[in-house]
Amino acid sequence: MGWKRLYLFRHGETDWNREGRFQGHIDVPINATGRAQARALVPRLRPLGLEVVLSSDLLRAQETAGIVAAELGVRVLSDPRLREAHLGEAQGLTREEIGARFGEEVVKRWRSIDVSDADVSYRGGETGRQVMDRVFEALEAVFEAQPFATIGVCTHGGVIRRIMQRLLPQGSEPVPIPNGVLYQVRYHRTSRDWRVEEAATTIKYEEKR
Repeated sequence: MGWKRLYLFRHGETDWNREGRFQGHIDVPINATGRAQARALVPRLRPLGLEVVLSSDLLRAQETAGIVAAELGVRVLSDPRLREAHLGEAQGLTREEIGARFGEEVVKRWRSIDVSDADVSYRGGETGRQVMDRVFEALEAVFEAQPFATIGVCTHGGVIRRIMQRLLPQGSEPVPIPNGVLYQVRYHRTSRDWRVEEAATTIKYEEKR
C-alpha cells in the first residue's frame, strides 16, 4: 500500500477556550462558536474524500467530529489515545495562573515544538513525549487495522503540537493551533514514514450567538 492521508483538525471553541483556561482531560463541551467552526470545516473537507473521522473521546472533539461526519456522510471512530494531554495540577487554570504557579519557563517549554522540550510536564501530568507516543500509536494502528486511505482526525491543540514536534525540522517555529485549524499529513504504511503535506489552514466561519 502507498501513502495514506490524514487531515488533522482541532475541535471547535469551548467556553474555557474563550476564557484562556487549560482543559486537559476535563470534559468541556463546545459552544455556539465551536459549532460554527465545525460547520465551517465541512466545505474544506468535503472535496478531500474522507472515508471516516477518527476522534478523541473527549466531548469537545466528539461534538466537532459528529458535526463534520454527519455533513460528510461518514462515521466517527473514537480513540482515547487522541485525547489532549493530561495537564496534572495545571488543569482548570488560566494561562496567567499557570505561569504564576509553575513559572514562565515551564509554560514556554511546554508550548515549544523543539524535541529537547518533549520531556516537560506540569506537576502530576503527562510529558509531551508521552502524548506524542500514544498519539502516533493510535494513528498507525488505525492504518494497520482499517482499509481507509483518507482519514479526518479530530483532536486537540496540544496533540497537534506534539505531532508537529515529531514531524517538523528542528528549529521550526511553534505551529498555530486555533480552534478549527486544519493540517494535512501523510503516512506510508510500508516505510512508516510521516510527512507534513500542507501547513495550517485557518477556517473562516460565521459566529452565531
